[in-house]
Amino acid sequence: MNIKKMSTAVTLFALLAFMGLSPLYGGDKARTGTAGGAQLEVPVGAQTLGMGGANLSTVRGIDAMYWNPAGLSAMTNKAVGSFSNMQIFNDVNVNYIALAFNVGRAGALGVSLKTFDFGDIPFTTNEDIDGASGRTFAPTFFTLGATLSKRLTDVIQIGFTGKLVSESVDRASASAFAFDVGIQYHNLGNINGMSMGIAVKNIGSDMQYTGSAFLVDSRDAGSGSNDFRDIPTASHKLPATVELGLGYMYNINEENTLHIDGNFRNENLGTDGFQFGAEYMYSDLISLRGGYLVAAQTNSDDQLYRFTLGVGLHTSVSGTDLHFDYAFRDSQYFDGNNLFQLTIGF
Repeated sequence: MNIKKMSTAVTLFALLAFMGLSPLYGGDKARTGTAGGAQLEVPVGAQTLGMGGANLSTVRGIDAMYWNPAGLSAMTNKAVGSFSNMQIFNDVNVNYIALAFNVGRAGALGVSLKTFDFGDIPFTTNEDIDGASGRTFAPTFFTLGATLSKRLTDVIQIGFTGKLVSESVDRASASAFAFDVGIQYHNLGNINGMSMGIAVKNIGSDMQYTGSAFLVDSRDAGSGSNDFRDIPTASHKLPATVELGLGYMYNINEENTLHIDGNFRNENLGTDGFQFGAEYMYSDLISLRGGYLVAAQTNSDDQLYRFTLGVGLHTSVSGTDLHFDYAFRDSQYFDGNNLFQLTIGF
């Protein structure tokens, strides 16, 4: 199969996959808040977040591991490392570290770890509802991921991410496995700078909490001794999504570039939505970003996140690329989210 035929086949496959999966993962407002592993929806990657998460079709490098794994194969360095921190609400911090490597013909390989810092929470019981004992506990939430991405042709990239999702509190824990699959197709319709992306994310096992916290002391009728019984808990599906994005990169001149992107996000346990974003880049040195979010069938007063802003700086020191990125996400009922990221490429 030549490149032209392969490009046509991938385009048709992506569109058919999206149309076929949409009924399966149709947004359902009534199911909002019922997902397990909600930590999967907390974003990382300041460049894409600054654009409202809209650049599914054009995201590249290490940030693509979260948004669309196909874009990892577009990394230009042999090795890249990134660290970021974001405070979401009530002093909850999200820390993220990722490493990616160019492995030649095999493509690009990356690993990532996202952790949550909730601080020390007072330990309360039915007998000590005010936490007078002074005891505290700290929940442990993390997502560990591994990504493989490959460039099939000059215009087609694919990627796959496998993830372990883990949550634990005092005497109870839950875990699940999930995966993401993504495709990027550039020069769509033979239009230079036009790109399309599709990603199916968070497809995996259900989450169900287990542990000694769900044991109760009980006695069967007629029995002379007590025994511990396990209280079964409900299982919850992961927040799976199907996303389709289009993007256009316009080179104004040798020093000025403009990206315009848009996504449609189809959710299985929430409302669907649209994401729009833009990035202006001057001389590969400084970038200004903005994004706007629209939740379908949702009143504006009920939409938590509405717009994003971002800025990025890029410099090179002795052959080492340094990227400093910042993103702000507006939150209607809490303080806005501030994401700071440092990326180093070798």
